[in-house]
Amino acid sequence: LKPAPKPTAHRGRVLLPCAFIVSAGGLPEMAAAGPLVINTPQGLEIKGRRRLDKVGAFEALLEQLVQEIEKKGDQGCIISDCDVSQNKLSYEQFEALFTALGAHSARVLRFRMFGCATINDEVVRVIADYFRLLSQEHLPTEMHLSDCAITTEGFTALMAAFEETDLYPATHPGSARPTALYLRLENNYISEAAIQEKVDAGIIKPFKKGPGSQGGGKEGAKVDLVVRDLGKYQQKQGDPPSPEEAPPPKQVHDRSTEQGGWQQSPGLWQQPGGWQQQPVWPQQARPMWPPQQQQQQQ
Repeated sequence: LKPAPKPTAHRGRVLLPCAFIVSAGGLPEMAAAGPLVINTPQGLEIKGRRRLDKVGAFEALLEQLVQEIEKKGDQGCIISDCDVSQNKLSYEQFEALFTALGAHSARVLRFRMFGCATINDEVVRVIADYFRLLSQEHLPTEMHLSDCAITTEGFTALMAAFEETDLYPATHPGSARPTALYLRLENNYISEAAIQEKVDAGIIKPFKKGPGSQGGGKEGAKVDLVVRDLGKYQQKQGDPPSPEEAPPPKQVHDRSTEQGGWQQSPGLWQQPGGWQQQPVWPQQARPMWPPQQQQQQQ
C-alpha cells in the first residue's frame, strides 16, 4: 500500500487524503486517515464510516465532536453530515452519540448510518426519542438506515415519533412549502404490509428518485421513503442475524468518500427555494439507482 497523497485543493476546499486497504472479502476499506470531525463552510462533518470499530475510536470521535461543537458557542452548531455508517457500534455508543447531539443542541442535516448490523429495534427507539425532543429549528432533512437490523417493531416505534409530533412536514426555509423527511430503510427486516399501512395512512410517501421527482410534504406526508419500484419496499425475510454473523458491508460508491466530502453538484434540495441557497448537498444524495443492485448507493 502506497502512502496516502498529500492534501489537495478543490474548488476552494482542502481535500483530506484517503488511503485504501483491501479487506478479507476483497472490498476496499477506508483506512483511518485524517480527523474524524472536520469543519467546512456548510458545517461540521463526521467522517466515521468504517473507522469506529477499533477500541477507543468512537470515544475519540465523540471527544472531537464535543470540542468542535463547544467552539461554536452561542452561534449554534450545524452538522452537515453525520456519517457513522458500516460500523458495529454498541447500543451504549449510539445512545451516547444521540445524547451528546441533543445536549449540545446541534442540528444534524443528514444522518448516514447505513450498513450497521447493530442498529436494531432498541437503537431505533433511541433515535425515535431523539426526534421527539427536537424543535423545528433542529430537524434533520435526511436519514439513511438501510442495510441494518431493523424489524417491524423498530419501524413502528420510529413512525410513532413522527405521527405523535408536528415535526414533519417541516416548513421549507426558502419557499415556506411543507417538506418531508428523506428516509432510506431498504434491506431491513420490516413487514412490507406495515410499511404499506403507513403509506395508506398518508404518513409515508414512496419516493422514486429520478427527473421530476417530488416529495410528499405538500400532501401532508411526514416521510419520503426511497423506493426503487413503487409498491415494493426491498425488505428481507426472517429475523436479522447477530452482528457477528452479519455479512460484510457492501461496497458503496459515492463522491463524498471518493473526493473528501460534500460536493458542489446540485441536487433536488438545491433547486430554487431549496434548503440551501448554495449547492452544498452531495451529488450522491439524489442519484439515479445504479444498474447493478450489488453496488449500493447511499
